[in-house]
Amino acid sequence: MGGRFNVDDALARVRTGDPDALADALRSKSGIVIAAAAKRLQPADPLIAELAPAFVRLCEDPIKRDPGCRGKIAIARALHDLVQWEDDVFACGVTLVQSEPAFGPPVDTAAELRGVCGMAYAHFVRADALDVLARLLADAEHRTRAAAAQALGDSGRPDASALLRYKLLIGDADGEVLGTCAESLLALQRDAAVGFLTGLLGGDDRGEAIVLAFGSARCTEARDAIVAWCEQVTAGPRGRVGYLALALLRTDAANAYLLDKIRSGGTTDALAAAKALATFKDDAAVRAQILAAAADRAPRERAEIAELV
Repeated sequence: MGGRFNVDDALARVRTGDPDALADALRSKSGIVIAAAAKRLQPADPLIAELAPAFVRLCEDPIKRDPGCRGKIAIARALHDLVQWEDDVFACGVTLVQSEPAFGPPVDTAAELRGVCGMAYAHFVRADALDVLARLLADAEHRTRAAAAQALGDSGRPDASALLRYKLLIGDADGEVLGTCAESLLALQRDAAVGFLTGLLGGDDRGEAIVLAFGSARCTEARDAIVAWCEQVTAGPRGRVGYLALALLRTDAANAYLLDKIRSGGTTDALAAAKALATFKDDAAVRAQILAAAADRAPRERAEIAELV
């Protein structure tokens, strides 16, 4: 690249897909340009060899060269997707913190990067994967903790369940982290996990996360546990989380419970149950069942339910 480096010109060249333009971009010191080029690489492309050196370059004066960590994240994702392990990227990225000024306290923009690198440890079946993910599960950033929880489930290792159980027992300030832990535990040991998770159900954020995880995983054997939870908590979480979890199970038994709420429950419960089932309103049979269950309700309630489907 002769002359003064211009980001807009470099990005325009990258968009052409020209190999020389991609090579120049990957050898630059601009995170945004490197990110654009990294996303265009295909398997067996010789330019893959440029990714690790580019990552190292962006770690030098990182806030100036790679604000937001966009380049480093794109490199880590590209190597992960291309099934290429690079110590200089993943071993470094999993511990990298990039604190950047913001309107208020500084922001750590490397949270996603640590999560991506943690995923790589699991997906590449690294011997020290559990040690790395244990540290990330205690990371200061919730996005990193959630990624670590997902990676533990993706690892397919039964012994990863111990970390997930411990995290669920001690809790987390973020519901997404807890929900991901529950989903990963169900993925690793479904039968054993149901009893353990049911024992943790309560009217707190952890209970909501577990109930929603049951639904997301279509854990039909947890239907009775979800119903019992719905009947113990207040209307807010029951309608927002419990009824949705039941709808996500997509079983006749779960639907029957919700249809009964539409038919004879209080107004708040009826509307919440209808809204949950309306998640699948594209299914003509489900739509017909909702409308039939609402047929004997007051005109205004019937109209509100009809609007949902």
